[in-house]
Amino acid sequence: MKNILCNIVNPISPEEIQFLPKQVISIEESKISAITPLSEFQGRIDEDRSNEYALPGFIDLHTHLSQYYIRGLYEPALLPWLNKYVFPEEERSKNIEYAEKLSRDFFSAMLKTGTTTCVIYTAPFFSACDMAFEIAKETGIRALIGMTMMDMNCPENLKQNSHKTLEESILLYEKWHGKNAKLDYIFTPRFAPTCSLELMKEVVKYAIEHNAWIQTHLSENKEEIEMVKEIFGFKNYTEVYQKAGLLTQHSIFAHCIHLNDEEIKMLAENKCKIAHCPDSNFFLKSGEFPLQKIEEAGIEYGLGSDVGAGTSLNMLYHTKMMNYRQSDYPVLPAKALYHITLGSAKLLGVDEIIGSLEIGKEADIVFLKPPLNYPLKNNGISQLVFCGQEFSLTETLVAGRNKE
Repeated sequence: MKNILCNIVNPISPEEIQFLPKQVISIEESKISAITPLSEFQGRIDEDRSNEYALPGFIDLHTHLSQYYIRGLYEPALLPWLNKYVFPEEERSKNIEYAEKLSRDFFSAMLKTGTTTCVIYTAPFFSACDMAFEIAKETGIRALIGMTMMDMNCPENLKQNSHKTLEESILLYEKWHGKNAKLDYIFTPRFAPTCSLELMKEVVKYAIEHNAWIQTHLSENKEEIEMVKEIFGFKNYTEVYQKAGLLTQHSIFAHCIHLNDEEIKMLAENKCKIAHCPDSNFFLKSGEFPLQKIEEAGIEYGLGSDVGAGTSLNMLYHTKMMNYRQSDYPVLPAKALYHITLGSAKLLGVDEIIGSLEIGKEADIVFLKPPLNYPLKNNGISQLVFCGQEFSLTETLVAGRNKE
């Protein structure tokens, strides 16, 4: 058992963050076995972090491992950016040594910025995705990982045969599903412009039969939307996924910026999930996420870094961007923190295991030390969101262990 003295910042709801100063977190094996006020604690303190905040490990609901090295490379729109930077970079992951180094650097950076759970797109190669799983297993991080699937409208060196990409995705699912409590496979058709309706239907069929997750992109960019209409001929983007059967309670759609009211209703009725990516939406000038409408519709959402269009893996940075990217709908710090912790854990159906610091949950904990001029106090939670870059991350634990 290990006993850590710290100050707990605990998400309760989008409206409430619990601040518990001077608490002793007891960790036994991988779980939190007790949380005791220092005034009542009678054991031995193993680590004195009385000048630090303890938060639940952060959850990144949408990111691209294969794009980690190209974050910050600018192009002012999605489609030109994909062609200029993303597709050439993803081809490099065909080299297994490159894929291994990339995976190591990516997961190391994740843990160093406090992310303990992530939902990942890899390059469209079996070997690159399998390598990502191997390195994730080695580091101990929690992850849903999927091989990007594309069978049309993309460079020939990345285009996959529909049958082969489905077959390889199923092989990856069978290899990794249920083999490690921290890891699972997520089926990953990139987005409608690069995936045939037939491929998406087959993905959905298998995923539903096996209760598996699916992730893709939706309505990120206006040119992308027009491209989808030209390819498929449906009245809106979301209808493509509806025809494919992809609107399920285990489907995560990234961006969802330009949805009309009918599309929002379709997502809500099918209990679909959304990964909100405010930084990348800003970086590529894609538009403003309709946060108020999404909340009013009751759609579950969480925050994603969306590296490499997102410029940082640091999820505290994205909580700030969540506020900055809403022109007339304020986002309180409590809500922003909730959507990188307990909110995203609930979305993924793992809130009984992670998402908050509670007895019986896994000890996924981030320790943050504020600058000297930021005294530890309840309203310091706002400073965590808006000045997070000034806090020192001293340690990240996943299941009570530090692999860094």
